[in-house]
Amino acid sequence: MEVETFKMTATTYEGLEDVLGRELMRMGADEVNTEPCSVTFTGDKYLLYEANYELRTALKIYKEILNFAFESKEEFFENIKSYRWSKILNIYKSFNLSISSTNETIDAGCAQQVKTIICDYFNMKSHKTPPHDVQNPSVMIDILVDGKNCSVRLDSTGDPLSKRGYRIAAGIDPLDEVYAAGLVQLAGWKANTNFIDPMCGTGTLLIEAAMFAYNIPAQVCRENFGFFTWRDFDAEMWKDIKNDAKIRIKHNGEFANKIIGYDIAEAATKAAAQNIKKAILDKYITIYTSSLKDIQLPDGNNTVILDPPVVDLYKKEETKNLFANISQFLKHNIKNSKMWLHSDYKEFSKAVGLNPQKEHTIIRNGKEYILQLY
Repeated sequence: MEVETFKMTATTYEGLEDVLGRELMRMGADEVNTEPCSVTFTGDKYLLYEANYELRTALKIYKEILNFAFESKEEFFENIKSYRWSKILNIYKSFNLSISSTNETIDAGCAQQVKTIICDYFNMKSHKTPPHDVQNPSVMIDILVDGKNCSVRLDSTGDPLSKRGYRIAAGIDPLDEVYAAGLVQLAGWKANTNFIDPMCGTGTLLIEAAMFAYNIPAQVCRENFGFFTWRDFDAEMWKDIKNDAKIRIKHNGEFANKIIGYDIAEAATKAAAQNIKKAILDKYITIYTSSLKDIQLPDGNNTVILDPPVVDLYKKEETKNLFANISQFLKHNIKNSKMWLHSDYKEFSKAVGLNPQKEHTIIRNGKEYILQLY
């Protein structure tokens, strides 16, 4: 029996596309192409499930079910009518849909007409229509219109993949899980040195680093995905994917280095400990309550990602102390460590008196961040 393959799109943050593309190639995806904030690829149902379960830097995975070019609004709707909607829906499967468009004639308001077309398709066959306009539909349809081309896709993910399921305590403006995993990989960490987070907050960077080091699936703590409610969901295949991933997890001792987090606030280290325990990583990660100036890095080679709090220039004394402490920490430890600094403050290199060797730019929620190597 020939295995069906199809086009998929994985979305991510701007600046992480190449990282995500490499993840997909290692996973065996075909026709991998990076685009702004996304990577397209081809594969089968197994890869669709696996991508949702294991990708670290993807936010959503979409399966394309229809692609067409059109010249007019009428032609657009004719193509929608021509699709055999019973392939993905029946009268018992609820659905909802959204439209994103760069075409002036096809806007978000056309969503209702598309819903009507789908309902009419089933009404003609069985005099019944699937439930629609529901908050948590069985099938979420995403229609992407770019000029005169349309891609109709299914959201296989549901809640974004940044919702791993291990975060039970959050601090102020925490890094989300996908973004944190991206920083670990942008820093070029290969799990061949100690990993240190000197301002760890609630521990997201540490958890993502540990999951990477031990090859633990990104969504091992997550309980639900969008494709669970699809008509063709294969429960046995899903079980096989989880079992295969479990076999590939490394064990304590295979990773010989340390993963350590520090934070000056005891409330933060307690929250980090809660999240780490929820992720079942407490035997792999060590947390200390300590100020930056009192940290003594472990012997050996270290990869450090420093994620300081948001710089508030109106708090002059506090900001002056922050810059001084970071500068001292970087200069004192730079000899034996790869020191990465992550911030949205573009003048950090001037403030700490060091020139970065390398930098990456990432855009998250419309805001530009810089990851710099010193």
